[in-house]
Amino acid sequence: MSTRSMMFLLLFVVAIFLAVRFDVTTQVKMGVANLIYGDEMRGMKGFRLVIETLAPELEKQGLTRETLLKELSTMLENARIKVLGDEEWQKTSDKPVLNVSVYATKTGDNRYQYSVTIEVGKIEAPKPGTYSAKIKTLWLTSGVGEGGISDIRARIKEETGLFLKSHSGS
Repeated sequence: MSTRSMMFLLLFVVAIFLAVRFDVTTQVKMGVANLIYGDEMRGMKGFRLVIETLAPELEKQGLTRETLLKELSTMLENARIKVLGDEEWQKTSDKPVLNVSVYATKTGDNRYQYSVTIEVGKIEAPKPGTYSAKIKTLWLTSGVGEGGISDIRARIKEETGLFLKSHSGS
């Protein structure tokens, strides 16, 4: 192999390492989403916070919908994003929703393989002749991992942090 080929290979390996280390794909994905939907999402000053039903094992370990709702509500309110109650949400024209889903499979003693998804959208009115409204997704992020309840909580906070960064425009 020539010196030129070795240099190219070395630069290629370094570029891949840096892309993985600094999660360039997520940054690019967030940048594209912000270009397309950023203004619309930033215009929303409040959201209805929805926590999908959690696995019973997670609830037994202390990761409940109620605790997640409190933790995420605090994070949003600290970022000056209002968490809308049912009555207030019904009065909004675009019905903004922040939906959090956590899926976990137990792999051992208090260890799980999990995925966390955060979806931001708005409910669109049903089309004439249909009965169900659809959610228009404006922003979506997800992450996977393996670990205990504290790892799942950390992943939820990390993914929520990505949303907060996007919502603030930074």
